[in-house]
Amino acid sequence: MSPRLRAFAVVGAIGFVVQLAVLAALQHAGAALPVATALAVEAAVLHNFVWHERWTWRDRTRVAGWRSRLLRFHSSNALVSLVVNVGLTSAFAGLMHVPPLLANAMAVAVASLANFLAADRWVFARGPAIAVLASLLTASAASAAGPPPEALVAWTRHVQEVESSGTGRQTDCHPGDEPVGGSTKVAGGTIFRWSSCTIAKGVTVPLLIDALIASGTPPPQEDVLESRLLARDGDRLRVYLKVIRRTIMTVSYHTEHDMVFRRTSDRLATSRSSATSIAQTDGGDHGFLWRLNSYWVYRQVGADVRIELVSLSLSRDVPLVVRPVAGPLIRRVARESMERTLDAIRQFGENAGRHPRAVRVRPVDGH
Repeated sequence: MSPRLRAFAVVGAIGFVVQLAVLAALQHAGAALPVATALAVEAAVLHNFVWHERWTWRDRTRVAGWRSRLLRFHSSNALVSLVVNVGLTSAFAGLMHVPPLLANAMAVAVASLANFLAADRWVFARGPAIAVLASLLTASAASAAGPPPEALVAWTRHVQEVESSGTGRQTDCHPGDEPVGGSTKVAGGTIFRWSSCTIAKGVTVPLLIDALIASGTPPPQEDVLESRLLARDGDRLRVYLKVIRRTIMTVSYHTEHDMVFRRTSDRLATSRSSATSIAQTDGGDHGFLWRLNSYWVYRQVGADVRIELVSLSLSRDVPLVVRPVAGPLIRRVARESMERTLDAIRQFGENAGRHPRAVRVRPVDGH
């Protein structure tokens, strides 16, 4: 018996004891048998998951995503219990005329092996699981030849609502907090909205805006593979970015953005970036990124600048069959991307504050 299988057996045995103990305690407290049984089984499942995370498959759980693993663990246990355990008990007793208790014991043995394989090959096997999800997403994306008209109508309406609410408002975010995000399902797609903020120390709003316009392209960050300034007209820029998105699949895009800066005063400025062109570098269209807008607020707070960001994007909807697993991954990647973006502009602003004379206007590419 392999060490992993041995650990699985030990955890399962202790989990069975936990289940019996919880069942007995709830029965003693007067709980109805169906309720007590369901809670006892859930307690055993949670116990087993925690110890599989910490012991049985601890070498595969260093990455984030325990919620999606827990959901897969619940799903696999339920499926095995219903299909394997119940089905084999009936088959052994009915077709092979095995005594019911022995038939159930035999079914439990087979179900335990099935649970181990499901956990090893799916629940805790991040690489294979992601490969399966990627294949499902790729297959379902075959019909995603650009955003459908109804998705674009919903996107336009959503953007108008956001912009009419005013992009210079003070947000509730606190520097250091995790980005806040959510999604809105619309006809033919999904709109994602993320917001967060940071503080660039030792810089003024005019100096930061001048530095961003003079640079012509966003501060370097991991998600941007290549950038070029295509045109500049006062406080308006047209920029090319080659960006990469890593979720279940890694996809890169050729994008062009229209960026407009507005100076309300020496203590407040805003900017709006709208992607005017988004195309996958491989010529395909998985529908993972159809539209992208970013709204920035730069507010003087003492000797520092508070920078607020709201990001909107439109993509196709995630298929229902992979949503429980894909959803947490998409949210985690979006959150980390937002954090990297804000960290990059914070460092850029603080560097501009330390070296104001180093701000130089970058020439337009090709001119």
